Amino acid sequence: MTEGNSPNLELRSDVREAGGLRAFQFGLSSLFVVVTVAALILSTYFGVGKLVGMSTMEVLTQGFGTEVFNAPIFLVWIVGLMMAIRRLKRNRLPAILTIIVIGGVVLTTFISGVVRMALIHSVISNQISQEAFARNSAFISVLETVIHTVWWILIIVAIFVRRPPDAPQPERSDSVGDPFLPNES
Repeated sequence: MTEGNSPNLELRSDVREAGGLRAFQFGLSSLFVVVTVAALILSTYFGVGKLVGMSTMEVLTQGFGTEVFNAPIFLVWIVGLMMAIRRLKRNRLPAILTIIVIGGVVLTTFISGVVRMALIHSVISNQISQEAFARNSAFISVLETVIHTVWWILIIVAIFVRRPPDAPQPERSDSVGDPFLPNES
């Protein structure tokens, strides 16, 4: 039986060459990285929280509690990071750019979350006024948006950098032309 129409569950050769389903397999080292990053994030939140005088419950509700809503996108970033690491040998430049960008996005989001946590606590404990909180929050939002825009530009560059050009498609005589182009007759 030929490989192209095999009814069993073997991967086609083009899928195997592209990394196949193994791109989504994560090992013990990947789990270690994820747990280590989570531990660093938690320890930073609690450290900064204690530094500004927050209790454990305040850190959980005002700081880390707001980041729980970012969990789905963090999961996407972690999967993207692991896929980029797995492709370092085959697609070196796009993988390196992807690792830098995802790391930058995670770091930017994390730092802005810690700063917002400290700001929220400062307002609640009457250390700064609500007007100052609004100004600082707006500044952080604008800065975060600008930085995330740069990261997204770099991820688009990473997608298209050093890709082989598309092979020219042979002209078919039985094909219907593009309906939006003028007739060549």
